[in-house]
Amino acid sequence: MSETITNESFQDLIDDLTVDGPVVGEKKFDIDNFFQLKDPEGQTTEFSHIDILRRADETFWMPLETDRHTITNITDYEIFINKSEKWVTIKDWFDTEEI
Repeated sequence: MSETITNESFQDLIDDLTVDGPVVGEKKFDIDNFFQLKDPEGQTTEFSHIDILRRADETFWMPLETDRHTITNITDYEIFINKSEKWVTIKDWFDTEEI
């Protein structure tokens, strides 16, 4: 089961996320041909919009649902890089500009 934070608004989620450590980065993209994320169990999900927050403790968080009332710790997920056609860790991807 994934670690999640839920609140009534996205801003309140961000405030809750900073309790254990500050947010030190964010990556947001909207693309036409979708992002693919793979969870630790190997299940893939496609997103046209991605918003990943990096916390100082090197954990990565993202709203996986469109309502943006819950963010999930996706540190152990992988993301598919369309350009290179490879799966990479969220941490490795966060340090690049590739999509």
